[in-house]
Amino acid sequence: MTPWLRRRAHRIFHPLAGADLVTLSTVLRTGGGVSPRHLHRVATALGAGVVRAPLDAIERRAASSRAEDAGAAPPLFILGHWRSGTTHLLNLLSRDSRFAAPDPLSVGLPWGFLGLSRFWRARLESWLPPDRIIDSMPVTPDAPQEDELALGLMQPLSYYHGIFFPADLRGAFRRGVLFEDCPPGAVARWRDSLTHYAGKLQRLNGGRRLVLKNPAHTAKIRHLRAVWPDAAFVHIHRNPYEVFASTRRMLRTLLREFALQGYDPAAVDALVLDLFPEMMARYDADVAELAGNRIAELRYEEFVAEPLGQLARLYDRLGLGAFAAARPAIERYLGEVRDHRPNRHTLDAGTRRRVAERWAFAFERWDYPR
Repeated sequence: MTPWLRRRAHRIFHPLAGADLVTLSTVLRTGGGVSPRHLHRVATALGAGVVRAPLDAIERRAASSRAEDAGAAPPLFILGHWRSGTTHLLNLLSRDSRFAAPDPLSVGLPWGFLGLSRFWRARLESWLPPDRIIDSMPVTPDAPQEDELALGLMQPLSYYHGIFFPADLRGAFRRGVLFEDCPPGAVARWRDSLTHYAGKLQRLNGGRRLVLKNPAHTAKIRHLRAVWPDAAFVHIHRNPYEVFASTRRMLRTLLREFALQGYDPAAVDALVLDLFPEMMARYDADVAELAGNRIAELRYEEFVAEPLGQLARLYDRLGLGAFAAARPAIERYLGEVRDHRPNRHTLDAGTRRRVAERWAFAFERWDYPR
């Protein structure tokens, strides 16, 4: 399949095509309607859900519901605001053969990826986009992914549903990230979906330790520790101006490509400005209960300047095993991406002022210049 077709496949096969029928019907009912020009994408999602339902039900019953059942170590969670370097960190850690991360098909088909035959896996992988759409990072069949989309296809509590149905952009993000005004039953369903999904990932990867990267998890440490009390966490932070500009660009790109109804691009700025301080307030409250060998902090600028030294210290602090065993594979990957250049962003004076005011805590906490 040509890169041109792969890049546009989501115009037909919307991510919701991987959702179960209960989740799909719920978000369609509560999402505020679908624009007529996107009805074909909803029809495709419904048809895919009907076709997959019997096989997904069989896999759901057969799969382990808890990661601990596989006897593996508790996950390592990568935390941090969107566009803070979490993906780069995941890509490096996933080069360690002792770790495993979600791949594109396990994210896009969370209920049925274990049962995919080699034939169907190859056919579906041929439809993967050539890059992440939000940037030029390539998407390959084994490229590590974050788990948020998978969770959003298994139950309604996910910020992705704000991207798909932006009439409630702010509410969906606050529920999906902060669990704001969420009944206990909804949170319990989110937790059950995560444990079910993690158990299947470990089965797929032979019980290797999972590395789960998800900015939304930054505000959910206590919920994650309720399942995995001994989980380890690494939080990465970056210059707030870069974080804001890149996050705004990312969300506007996702809305343009995946929204199923009209939206106001200007709403993104207020959402991002409001959310970050509250995410970090939840993070601070939760991290205070962690032992020192369960949490590590990375500064993005130092990490990209000295990745091997920073990773060696991270392995030592969190007890991740001998870094020397992973170093050759990580060095090879660094060589492969040596020429990659991230997008450059600019902010006008008014926006810079708002970021400096609303995110003053971040500039002061991590000593970034304003």
